[in-house]
Amino acid sequence: MFMRTGSAKSEILKAAMTVRLELKPDIEANLAAQARARGIPLDAYLQGVIEDLARPDADRPASLQDLEATLDALAEMGRDLPHLPSSAFSRESIYQDHD
Repeated sequence: MFMRTGSAKSEILKAAMTVRLELKPDIEANLAAQARARGIPLDAYLQGVIEDLARPDADRPASLQDLEATLDALAEMGRDLPHLPSSAFSRESIYQDHD
């Protein structure tokens, strides 16, 4: 199947692929529920999931595990920082050289 994209001046034909999936009923129900929760049809949801998986790693959004690992690494970097009293963060201490 070919789809037309672009403006009238620079019309490009792009090939589109149709895929048929045989899913277990519980998997299909889970995917359908996720699509409903996002307010989109199942086929649009699946297309988005597949496109996300097909992106190069640099373009792919970080997974929850990646985010947690990054936050853990940041927390570990701050372990040796000195502890400051809460008065160090008062308005007066921040703007002590201003009138």
